[in-house]
Order: sequence, then structure tokens, then C-alpha cells
Amino acid sequence: MSTWVSDIAVERFEVDETQALGPDPATALVFCSRSEEAYVLGPRTRGRYFDGVDAHRLRVRLRPGMARAVLGVGVRELVDQVVPLRELWGVSVGRPSDLRAALASRLSSLDPRHDAVVASAAVLVPSVGVAGAASRLTVSERHLRTLFTEAVGLPPKQYAKVERVRRAVATGGAGGWTRVATELGYYDQSHLHAEFRATMGVPPGAFAAGRYPETSPC
Repeated sequence: MSTWVSDIAVERFEVDETQALGPDPATALVFCSRSEEAYVLGPRTRGRYFDGVDAHRLRVRLRPGMARAVLGVGVRELVDQVVPLRELWGVSVGRPSDLRAALASRLSSLDPRHDAVVASAAVLVPSVGVAGAASRLTVSERHLRTLFTEAVGLPPKQYAKVERVRRAVATGGAGGWTRVATELGYYDQSHLHAEFRATMGVPPGAFAAGRYPETSPC
């Protein structure tokens, strides 16, 4: 399963606690206890804030580049969308164990080499760019962009931007934002601030302090 899945987590939400979700270029499968249904969360290009509710969810994050094979649809259609899993697989999922079973069954019939070039590019693009990734994978830049966009849902350049902000959000500013900017490959701290604010709606410092924009219902 590790070929297809990058992370499996159980997340708990509390009442009266604002929840902040950063951007994520990956697609995820989620079972929510509140609705007792599984959903597909497409690549998320912006941060989202919502009022907490008493609920928990199982989140299965697919490796970028693998979602098309796992879901059986082009991921461009799923960007910033939340779609019931039953609409894609026709499978009724009423418990977390049902989601795990459905996913395991689906993966058992897939070739792990499917979209392997895109999966490798997803690792390379944030650090070496499209040209560098295409060179290392011995494909043309144009071909890589086409493959990448269809499989991941985002063009390579946008994918790299979203992934950088995702990682910046995850750091919480530990060690200072200048250090974070350097480690994540930003030109300078102002570049980090600009991308962070455009994506999350607030500057990095305000986000780290919990000063979020207006929330919406979960």
C-alpha cells in the first residue's frame, strides 16, 4: 500500500476550536464520522478555515501522481472539490474499516508501475523544476506537463507552489520564517510571505499565532 499511499491518519475535531487546513496538492480519501460516508478530497489550492465540530475522520492521503490510477478518473476534475466516494466507485462506505477494505481491494488489481513517471516527477519538480525533472526522467518538458497535469490535477509549476506552502504551514514557523524560506527554496522571506498570504489569507506570523480569517461551517 505504501506505493500508493503517503499517509494514513485519524484526525479529531473539537467543538469551538477553529480548524485550519493548509493547501495540499495530493488527493485524499476521507471517512467522516459526522456524515458516516467516505469522500474524495481533490487537490486543495488554498487554505480553508472552519468552525470545529465534535467529530473525527480517517484520512488516507494518496501519493501525488497515483490518484488517477487509484480513483479511475482524471484528477483535474477534482481540484478544490469534495466528491462522495460512491459516485466514483459505486461502493457504500459506512465505517472506517469499509474504506480500508475498499481501498485494499482496489489496489490489489492495480499495476504499481502505473503513472510511475508522474510519481517520480512529483518528488523532483519542487526542487529541480520542470526542466530538471524532465531531463532526469528522459521525457520532454511538454510531455511531462501533459502527463503531470492529468494525473496530479495541477500543472507542475502550480503543484510546486502549493507543496511549498503546505510544507511552510506544517513547520508553524519553527526556527523563524527566514530559515523556513531558505529550507523550502524561496527566493527570500518576502517571497514566502507573498505566497503564504495569497494561499492562506493571512501572513505567516498571524497564522502561527492563530489569528485566522473568518471561518465557515465544516
